[in-house]
Amino acid sequence: MTPKWTIVGVLIGGLLVGCTGDLNGSEPRNPNDPNATPETKRIVRLSADQFFRSLEVTTGQTWSREDQYAPTLGKPDFDQATQESQDISVSFVKLAGDAAREVCGEAVDADLEMVSTDDRIILKHVDGLDPEDDSVLTNLRYLVLRFHGIHMTDDLDSRLDPWAAIMRTDLPADQGERESQARDRWKAVCVGLITHPDFLTY
Repeated sequence: MTPKWTIVGVLIGGLLVGCTGDLNGSEPRNPNDPNATPETKRIVRLSADQFFRSLEVTTGQTWSREDQYAPTLGKPDFDQATQESQDISVSFVKLAGDAAREVCGEAVDADLEMVSTDDRIILKHVDGLDPEDDSVLTNLRYLVLRFHGIHMTDDLDSRLDPWAAIMRTDLPADQGERESQARDRWKAVCVGLITHPDFLTY
């Protein structure tokens, strides 16, 4: 005969599994919506302060409208709101793009004023502005690591293709025009890296 306390233990264990997930620690499902993603496994965007700090760390620049738009980006003002919002809204995406364009423009312009590439932040490995130079791919790998934390060792890595396309697609034949466009293209790469989900979410 099975001991009474063994049966009780099995019943309690079954209840615990049903309430808290399996015994291996997986997240419980919402009983009202079994297909819903558990809260701890949801993709979350950066908070307002995290976003501002990330901009400064990656570009060396701060957004001039941080204080103005922090509440719109979800930072509580403890008047109308007391909890941080991290919803991925249209307003957040729009303002993230505005911030990226400002800081990237300032960062690239600042880099081009520096003689030594050692002091640069965005154009760390770019000696000139020829988009066809091999240093472009080296610099793109550096930027993907800096902004997204993805380390690439090969210039032929397919994950570089979208960024390389920004730099090298539809280039004018004239060398001077190509170098003139390169400044704006590096800014576009920077903006794309910031507005990418790999930068804005975790």
